[in-house]
Amino acid sequence: MKLLNHKFKWPATAVFYGSLLIGIYSISFENQLDEIWKVPVYSLFGNESGFLGTGLGKKGWTETALFNEILTVVIVLSGFIASFSREKVEDELTTKIRLESLSFAILMNYALVLVANFFFFDFAYLYVLIAFLFAPLIMFNLIFQVRLLNYYKLDDEK
Repeated sequence: MKLLNHKFKWPATAVFYGSLLIGIYSISFENQLDEIWKVPVYSLFGNESGFLGTGLGKKGWTETALFNEILTVVIVLSGFIASFSREKVEDELTTKIRLESLSFAILMNYALVLVANFFFFDFAYLYVLIAFLFAPLIMFNLIFQVRLLNYYKLDDEK
């Protein structure tokens, strides 16, 4: 498996969790950062009512704040870099732990999506789906690090 250099792991991890905290803050509270980032952008699906009042089919220029979009890119890229950077000691067992952690994170994410489907509705459901956009990266990073720490503890005890 091709992985990134291990030098990227901890800076990307710090950016990943820091940007997650900023994202949670911006969703939870009144976000003043949106006003700074307002720019005109070309939208494929505009804000005006179009097909059945949904905005579908209304292409054109609109002014919007790009803070959420930029934050999403930072979270996803830093999450991928943190997830797929090699460890200082990368062996077959580390690769196995990585694969098992990724599989478990994906299974857990979609099990939670199915459960959330029956308990969240309207805009709450939309916020939950946004959370599940980032959940696989968060769960994989946490599960992988915990399993790796357990592996290192067992190795130290021998």
